[in-house]
Amino acid sequence: MAVRSLVFSPDSSLLITASDDKRINIYDVHHANCLSTLAGHQSWVLSVDFSPDTVHFASGSSDKRVKIWDCHARQCIHTFDDHSDQVWGVAYNEDGTKLASVSDDRSLCIYSTG
Repeated sequence: MAVRSLVFSPDSSLLITASDDKRINIYDVHHANCLSTLAGHQSWVLSVDFSPDTVHFASGSSDKRVKIWDCHARQCIHTFDDHSDQVWGVAYNEDGTKLASVSDDRSLCIYSTG
């Protein structure tokens, strides 16, 4: 299984990985163990990014969707399906009120998150 993207939480206590097996893994950095494996995308997960508050993170996939996850509840809380091709990048702005995504469809989407 190839890991396509990874990101530390802002406080560096967690690490999230995005993989070709359609899964997202959440790791406890201090104890070096996997806390949870999340499923929800229908194809490769290509990108992940943490919100600045460490409560949420976003993922982008070759299933053309962007998902926002609750890190503590370990579940998807919102799905955006505005892209018509795979999503290669997701990024929160500095205060976490916006989320941007880019896709092979040559579009940039900016979502309000706060």
